[in-house]
Amino acid sequence: MKTNIIPALMGTVSFFTGISSAFNGQLRLDTVCSEGCNTVLNLRDYDTGSTYTCGVLVPSFCSYEGRCPVICRETSPGGYNFNAQFWQTSDGCDNIDFEGALDSHHEYCCGGAPCDIS
Repeated sequence: MKTNIIPALMGTVSFFTGISSAFNGQLRLDTVCSEGCNTVLNLRDYDTGSTYTCGVLVPSFCSYEGRCPVICRETSPGGYNFNAQFWQTSDGCDNIDFEGALDSHHEYCCGGAPCDIS
């Protein structure tokens, strides 16, 4: 009976480890100027090397109460696109909810972008 408990526990541990996956990369807010200047949200995945641009936003309008929906489009080969939400909190943290994309949900970094999320 004892030998059956160890494999069961190992399965439970690996199940919970799989759930805790998170995005490991960089969040950037780049200023792009052509006909006027805009702030563009960009992401880089350190694990895969993939890069994403998530569109133009006005960070000061994106608060916890008014999250900004964005569509992130892969700019590296692969063509993966996903929906997410971006917002900034009053303590200066940048937040993104991947809504399950890239095996992630709510992630954040503080101190201003660019910043690492892991």
